[in-house]
Amino acid sequence: MIKAFLSHSSQDKEHYVRNVANWLDKDEIIYDEYTFEEGERPLDQIIDGLDKSEIFVLFLSDNALNSEWVIKEITEAKIRLDSNQINKIFPIIIDDKIQYTDSRIPEWLRDNYNLKPIKRANVAARRIHNKLREVSWTKHPELKIRENYFVGRLNELDSFEERIHDFSKEKPTVLICSGFNGVGRRSLIHKGCLKTNISECSHKPSAIFLDRNVSIEDFILKLNDFGLIDFGDSLEALSDKTVDEKIEYIHQVMNAAYNSKELIYFIDDGCLVNYKRELNSWFAKAIATYNKTAYPIFCIASKYKVAFPARPKNDSFFFLEITELSTVERKRFFSQLAGLYKFELSLEQFNDICNLLSGLPEQVTFAADMLREDNQTSFHDKLAILADYNSERAATLLNKYENNESTLDFIRMLSKFEVITMDFLFSIVSEEKFYPVIEELAAEHIVELIGLDGDIVRLNDVVRDYIARNRLTFSPELSERITERVKTTIERDDLFELDSSEFIFSIKEALKEGTNINDKFLIPSHYLRCMKDLYYNRGSLQRIIELADLILEKENNIDDSALQDIRYYLCLALAKTKNSRLLKEVQLIKGDEHHFLLGFYYRLQGRYKDALERLQKIENSRYVAARCKREIVQVYVQMEEYDKALDYAKKNYEDNRSNQFHTQAYFNCLINTDEAKKNSVLLKELIHNLRSIGSEQSIEMSNIAEAIFEAKINDSEVTAFDKIKDCIAIYPDNHYPLLAACDIALKFNNLGEFESALEELLRISKNNHISQRSLNRYRALSAALKGDEGAALSLIRDDINRYPEESRQRTTRMICEFAKRNRT
Repeated sequence: MIKAFLSHSSQDKEHYVRNVANWLDKDEIIYDEYTFEEGERPLDQIIDGLDKSEIFVLFLSDNALNSEWVIKEITEAKIRLDSNQINKIFPIIIDDKIQYTDSRIPEWLRDNYNLKPIKRANVAARRIHNKLREVSWTKHPELKIRENYFVGRLNELDSFEERIHDFSKEKPTVLICSGFNGVGRRSLIHKGCLKTNISECSHKPSAIFLDRNVSIEDFILKLNDFGLIDFGDSLEALSDKTVDEKIEYIHQVMNAAYNSKELIYFIDDGCLVNYKRELNSWFAKAIATYNKTAYPIFCIASKYKVAFPARPKNDSFFFLEITELSTVERKRFFSQLAGLYKFELSLEQFNDICNLLSGLPEQVTFAADMLREDNQTSFHDKLAILADYNSERAATLLNKYENNESTLDFIRMLSKFEVITMDFLFSIVSEEKFYPVIEELAAEHIVELIGLDGDIVRLNDVVRDYIARNRLTFSPELSERITERVKTTIERDDLFELDSSEFIFSIKEALKEGTNINDKFLIPSHYLRCMKDLYYNRGSLQRIIELADLILEKENNIDDSALQDIRYYLCLALAKTKNSRLLKEVQLIKGDEHHFLLGFYYRLQGRYKDALERLQKIENSRYVAARCKREIVQVYVQMEEYDKALDYAKKNYEDNRSNQFHTQAYFNCLINTDEAKKNSVLLKELIHNLRSIGSEQSIEMSNIAEAIFEAKINDSEVTAFDKIKDCIAIYPDNHYPLLAACDIALKFNNLGEFESALEELLRISKNNHISQRSLNRYRALSAALKGDEGAALSLIRDDINRYPEESRQRTTRMICEFAKRNRT
């Protein structure tokens, strides 16, 4: 079994090292209290222990550097490192008196290792455990080489060096590099820090991931994962502390990092720099009120660029923007990978590949991996796959696992987590089976390994969005295991000792289930994450409202960005429950989102004219345009104004072809226009796209679409009814096939089939979320099919009075024409 030797002074045992040992399995470590005989440690037992170890862990303190035993252990460890008997050396500073420059530390250790403090014993234990896991598995040999490739960026590096060496300015505290995910933001900062001697560590640094839901409290917990400060139990009841008190926690970690020259890297997905291209207010304040300026502390790879007007007018921040690789850089990078993987290409083939590269480094590596691993597909077909990479990235990445349900199920499970530790994952699935899978997924850019030791797994955003949008689910067995693990975690008394990703996820899941949780562990983002999960996964809307009301009782201690998000999801839930309280709450949300929420609420109320007035005001606004246009499509479709919805639906689909809802909306608009039959090929493509997405819902959509296609394009009544009746049988409690059956019956003026479908629709409506307006519409059409114009118009009069005038007149004409055709 892989073991770690714990080298330490006996004087450090009581307050630190024993705690580390207790966190680790006895079988994992060589530790005197577990391994050696009582009394003094004889040299031969130390030598024997070192000979059985793959990792040498050195706890550096004043006591240790004055201990003859520890110095001897260091010497013996170096001998075994040089002869490859020991795989890794992991030094940890545990004493405030010790700096990495201490002359008593051997020069080879100072020059070759990242000597950093870890003040929390449990963090040290967790990192030792991660080192043991890393040694026990052989990583893809090319992956580490590939991770360290760095191509071009000479202009950006020159700008970096010029700023750092500008003696007329103070050194920046924060380095922010913005650009697309995967374009090399962290690599650029790291290279710049090496070039300017800010950092001496040549290994590409790991980073902590921050999503847009990370609050100031989450940020503190994530900083706590570094172990630079031992806060003890002072982190309890963070929600009750003021923002200024929370900033003081951040300053304490910054001081510890500053004193030890520790660079803290973050991958920022909308937390520190938000989607409005502004610095988060609490982060800006934390930096503005920090007074040490001789050394950078935070290195941030940001999704968003800070707009020039929003940049602080001081030297605390240095902003860099990185774009896609240039044509020359793409060719150089691809050439390096071709050399690494040793595959042969003609010059023509090389140029054909390079001409399809968009500039994202991960696309270059995808091209190289495909050429190396796929011997079945022709070169010409590989070019087609590469050409589709940008528009169909998720499907392209997952195609390799099409016949591997175990791996696909694992990937779908990963989408449940923003980030999660391997320890948590391997309490759910077998480490022996899935550690190699994780390595392979990392090599394929499907997951990214982040965290201090690459021990935290994060699913690629494109894949995560694809799974969420199309509501792909994982097996009940895995879901049950996660639930059991969450229950076990929540019962622990030492939740703050866990990695923050485990802590945050477990609390969120417990909140969703209504589990009673001690207030001292709860922070605003727990409520926000839970509210979002419930909303997007069709959970209890009433629970969302309850959670919002609970956390808003402490609104004076919540930062503005978290407060705005909590109110936004509260308003969405109020709108969906048709609760007029929204009209009061939405007054506290300003700008475009105020109009969007009102438009959403009015649509759900059937107030289509009011909805359009709100939505059309903001349809081209920068931050709400996409969701606004989705709503406009819904408004027009619900009024059966398919021609007006068509352009919006087409644009939504073309922007995101892998979204089943955009595909369905485009199909429904197109097939209900006068030009439908001329677009039969495109309609078939849309049906195929729905089926290829592969979710249960998209397959249902494609089955319904096929039935409607038979009716409206092929004019085949028998085939259309056969197909839609199959759908009704497959999905007996679903109202969508029944609605389609009614529409097909209308197409063929088939009163019997219409009445049969409507009767079933009314039966299941008691347990389904079918709007009263939809039921009124089909009751009115039933009356019209019987020739009763007056009854038909009476049934929908109140509803269409809320339509725009043109739509109201069109609906009235349609009902009258139906009734006229069917009068006896």
